[in-house]
Amino acid sequence: MSTPALHATVRFSVLGSVAAVADGVDLDVGSPQQRAVLAMLLLADGHPVDVDTAVDRIWGGTPPRSAAGVLRTYVYRLRRVLAPFADATGLGISTDGGAYRMVRGSAGLDLADVEAERHRARDLDRVGDVVGATDQLAAAADRWTGTALSGLPGAWADAERSRLGELRNEVALGLATLRVRLDRHEDALPELRRVADERPLDERVTALLLEALLALGLRNEALSTYDRFRHRLADQLGVSPGTALRHIHQRLLQDDETAPPTGREARPASAPEPPVRAVPASTGPAVPAQLPPDLAEFVGRSDELARLDRLVALGATEGVVGVTGLGGMGKTALAVHAAHRVRSAFPDGQFFVDLRAAGGHPPTASDALLALLQAAGVPRAAIPDGLDERSAAWRSAVADRRVLLVLDDAASAAQVRPLIPSGTGSLTIVTAVRRFLDLAGTRWTTLLPLSPEESVDLMGRLVGHARLAAEPGPTARLASACSHQPLAVRVAAARLAARPSWSVAQIEQQLYDDLDQPVVMHADCRIVDAPFRRASASLLDDQRDAFHRLSHLPEGPFTVETAARELGRDQASTRAVLEDLLDAHVLVDVACGQYGFFALVRAFARRQPVRERVA
Repeated sequence: MSTPALHATVRFSVLGSVAAVADGVDLDVGSPQQRAVLAMLLLADGHPVDVDTAVDRIWGGTPPRSAAGVLRTYVYRLRRVLAPFADATGLGISTDGGAYRMVRGSAGLDLADVEAERHRARDLDRVGDVVGATDQLAAAADRWTGTALSGLPGAWADAERSRLGELRNEVALGLATLRVRLDRHEDALPELRRVADERPLDERVTALLLEALLALGLRNEALSTYDRFRHRLADQLGVSPGTALRHIHQRLLQDDETAPPTGREARPASAPEPPVRAVPASTGPAVPAQLPPDLAEFVGRSDELARLDRLVALGATEGVVGVTGLGGMGKTALAVHAAHRVRSAFPDGQFFVDLRAAGGHPPTASDALLALLQAAGVPRAAIPDGLDERSAAWRSAVADRRVLLVLDDAASAAQVRPLIPSGTGSLTIVTAVRRFLDLAGTRWTTLLPLSPEESVDLMGRLVGHARLAAEPGPTARLASACSHQPLAVRVAAARLAARPSWSVAQIEQQLYDDLDQPVVMHADCRIVDAPFRRASASLLDDQRDAFHRLSHLPEGPFTVETAARELGRDQASTRAVLEDLLDAHVLVDVACGQYGFFALVRAFARRQPVRERVA
């Protein structure tokens, strides 16, 4: 029997080979499949992983006949290896409702260290401590000892390796950017070359690499780097480099350098100093970067984000991507987060227009065009007055530019259509409560609630995972009572944060009490109700009547036949009104011709008065 270690230090590694070390001694964490189980539990960051998910991740489509039993054996072996350190570190693997969950306690993890160092670097950079921020990112970059999850088999491991590889590149780019700001170009160059090889079509990386090469006097290498990048863009995407990169190229082509070259192309010390002439500053407009800040606690939506990433990677950027769904589902958050992910592919500008359909006083397309043209650098005196003329001027201004345009909370296709750039290198993301069927060529995505795991993760990021971990049952029920809607989850988290002495179970009970009230009393409940009220107001009278009456059906899915009896209508007209409610996102398509309500939407509808029908 193993002797408990009373004062142990345990560290896990995933940014290289998967390993565990206790007081400097490597622990035997088993075969590649067993190490994959360990990595999966570590990367779940304290969240449970159910058996079916674990089996799929470890073996994919060809699991062994007794996969669940083999998985239990792997977990049993890992528990035995880690058991001597449980008392000292709080480390352990628990079984939670048919799922496995690892609690790290005080045990370290290299990936967690990277995230903490990135966070500290951002904070230091915000207060002007660039040196301190650089030191933090340098420490984060050094956490990688090789390819992440090295030696682990399977599609899940491959996907995680790719994700962690992208994280490594983002750390390297952040570090290189800070080093360039500190004029430490030589330190930045090796990682910039490596990342440029891995991201051969990323203009942001190439621009930073060219800046470093230019500062070091490596002009010939910079010119050849630019030419290779320009040919790759033309061959693979059929586009030209953006404005920022072309400006750097122009600086490379200037006969006179503003700074003396250094490095391999440095001028011999015995050579006379060249005459110095002033180079006029660029008078061109700054590249617009109007995206709102990204949400630090953004979670989920991996399918929607991957779909947009594929469109950009394939160069399919002409046209429009639409995001629709019930208010509060996070359409704006997704659009902004996605735009930040792909903004490097649009170096000529990222524009954001709030069309404020929810505010009751949305700007006209002509007003929006005025703002866009001015942001694009067109003087006010040169902007025409008519809608068609402004639309033509806007499209001309960005015709040869690769721009990203986010149109948030659009009211209609008529409001959106004049704003869409016509160039083949641009992308427009539109958010709207309903799809615009008359906006041709738009690829629409409907946002549904978060998964239960994602909504608990979101709540944990806002109030602390440790507080929720103490009450897993009430936490799961509270997230479910919020219908896993991001807005409602955020409001529930705000209640928890404002009441630090309350248990999750108390907040859960308070929410149930609120849902049972005939009138909303709390201000935060009115916040949750607001998108439902807006959706209800958009319905026609017969649709709204059906919406309210159907909410009084017993909870659970219902059929067209059941709805027809409740409404006193024939099945054909009932089906039509149900589809209208589905398009308004106040009903959901459950399966097999059945419909249902989100719990919060049903509670809202039940609080509304039902009109008496006149015979």
